[in-house]
Amino acid sequence: MYSHASSPATDSSQEVIILPPGDNAYGAPTAGSLDFRRLVGSLWQYRLLIAGIVAAFLLLGIAVTFLMTPMYTASATLQIDQEEQRILDAEDQAASAAYQDADRFLQTNVDVLRSRRMAERVAEEMGLFDNDEFLDLMNIDPPGEDEPNPELARRDEVLETIEDNLDIGLPQDSRVVRVSFTSPNPAFSAQFANTFVASYLRYNIERRLDKTAYARDFLSRQLEEARERLQNAEREANDYARNTGLVRLPSATPGVADTTITTIDLGRYNDALAEARTDRIAAESRWNSVARAPDYAIAEALQNNAMQDLIAERARVQSLLEAELAVKQPTHPTVIPLQKQLDEYDAQISRLAAGVRASIRDAYRIAAERESELQDRVNSLKGDTQAERDRSVQLNTLTREVESSRELYDGFLQRFRTLSAEANITSNNVQQIDIAQQPIEPSSPNLLLNLLLSLIAGVGVAGFVIFLREQMDDRLRTANELEEKLGLKLLGITPALKDGESPIEAMEDRKAPLTESFYSLRTALQFAVPSGLPPRMLVTSTRQGEGKSSTAFGIAKTMADGGKRVLLIDCDLRRPSVHRAIGTDNDTGLVTVLTTDAPLSSVVRETDIESFGAVTSGPLPMNPSDLLASHAFVNLLATIEDQYDLVVLDAPPVMGLADAPILSAIPNTATVFVVEAEDSHRGAARNALRRLSSAGANVVGGVFTQFDFAKAKRLGLGGGTDYSYSYYEYGS
Repeated sequence: MYSHASSPATDSSQEVIILPPGDNAYGAPTAGSLDFRRLVGSLWQYRLLIAGIVAAFLLLGIAVTFLMTPMYTASATLQIDQEEQRILDAEDQAASAAYQDADRFLQTNVDVLRSRRMAERVAEEMGLFDNDEFLDLMNIDPPGEDEPNPELARRDEVLETIEDNLDIGLPQDSRVVRVSFTSPNPAFSAQFANTFVASYLRYNIERRLDKTAYARDFLSRQLEEARERLQNAEREANDYARNTGLVRLPSATPGVADTTITTIDLGRYNDALAEARTDRIAAESRWNSVARAPDYAIAEALQNNAMQDLIAERARVQSLLEAELAVKQPTHPTVIPLQKQLDEYDAQISRLAAGVRASIRDAYRIAAERESELQDRVNSLKGDTQAERDRSVQLNTLTREVESSRELYDGFLQRFRTLSAEANITSNNVQQIDIAQQPIEPSSPNLLLNLLLSLIAGVGVAGFVIFLREQMDDRLRTANELEEKLGLKLLGITPALKDGESPIEAMEDRKAPLTESFYSLRTALQFAVPSGLPPRMLVTSTRQGEGKSSTAFGIAKTMADGGKRVLLIDCDLRRPSVHRAIGTDNDTGLVTVLTTDAPLSSVVRETDIESFGAVTSGPLPMNPSDLLASHAFVNLLATIEDQYDLVVLDAPPVMGLADAPILSAIPNTATVFVVEAEDSHRGAARNALRRLSSAGANVVGGVFTQFDFAKAKRLGLGGGTDYSYSYYEYGS
């Protein structure tokens, strides 16, 4: 178990809270999760800014509302019933199609209401194109006389104005369409809406009557044309069949078209051609196999009896010749006759093989000629068949034309009789339900709606402003930012003090939150390095006023309370403060020892704690950095290591001075970096740590000072998590 001072500095009666490792003092969510407490805290922190932005937008909304011209909206309603197609479709099919297409039918009527044609029709009926009165009424500047075509420009402007202020609404699952028009004049709004609905009712009737009259005229013309077409088609089909002399043989197979003699001949000759092609291929194959083959390799020749006898005799003579040549020279009188006899047999075999080869070649030539003749005949029949088919196709076309013309004529005749009986008997499928009344209250501007929109816009802008401020604010506000943004181990947190209360006075009370925080810091420092409590500890910060001197004094005092022999040395030779902390003068001190032969013991000041001594800075020197970097100062520190368990060096700030990096580079010196809550900036602190690191400093961790626990709780910043975690890490 371990403790830390989580109580706010404004309430010294709070007890120290004991937390298990990793818990958050205020239940702050872990990294990566949505921090609702932090969100609420930010809203509370910037509440005045948010209120100001929202109030400004609300005032702007009110001002805009009162500056806007009041607009009045008048509405009329009409019901659109389903209509059926009645020209060429059968009534049962048309009704079914119309039922399935009801939504599209209604939407089509709505699109017609929104069309430019309807706007032009109403504008012409109301005379809106004649002058600029309508545009003046709608607070729209009419086109100037410098326009290339002022009349056309005014016409387009009127139509655009009507389109912008006309609203056609079709509720879901309803056939009632609402026609609304908005203008600064309530009487004109009602007049326009009623005129628009009345014009559409007339337009719908006119369309239906025009459609019926057009259908009768159309059917009458089509009926006459169909009659003439039928007569011409029948005449052409008869004339064509007579002139071409087509003779068709009926097919014995149902579903198969009739055939002709030419088609039958083509089939027979085509079969013969296939057979001849097969014979030609076989003869060609035989000829190719013997054309260049040796005489003894021709199978047909070898099957000839004469050839077999010649080959046998030649073989006998060959054997005799070889026997003679085995013992005699080729010029011997007995060898020469045998050689001549052998040559004679070879000549006879060649002549016989040539004859067989010629017969095979002649058979191939005859087969090729027969194939060519049949191919010519088939090609001729193909042409005749194709021409005959062309004539048949034309005849088929003429026959189908006769059939279709007859069907079309019968259909037109039946529809014409029906339409003639229903001529001029029609009803309007659109009827007006509500007449537009002159509105009393304006439809816009709507103060409540504008205020709501202003409120939404104000909240959005306020949120964006807060987001930018949060992103641009690089102040270190929570303890865990020391590890997340600076890479420092958190050693402890000291609470903020009451206004006017000094840290020295607060530490007089051993139960005060500040004292408790230094006790926790003392425990963490004892385990800050693996070897335990370092012999020398330097306390510094980024800039002046972050609480480094108070932290150095608190560390020294609590270490002495724990039984350690501690010496606090004021190394801030420019702005010393240790003498004020212990309540003594600063006539002599560290500068005195380094610039004279005075021993250290002569400048050590005693405190209320027996084991706690302090060395003030002494008179201000001309060259503080040179004194701190001198061998004399290093030797001085080496001589007092055996006299004290811990030497605490109150160093100057890092930024702008070379003193702190020089002191931190002294061997066996552990550096504690002090960061003031909500006042230290990440960039400056990182630069200070970079300077210390470049000098070779051993920065063991950081102390978060002046942390307001109560404010952190209100803002959802947590604050205790990292402190308790660090204490657990170093103390276990």
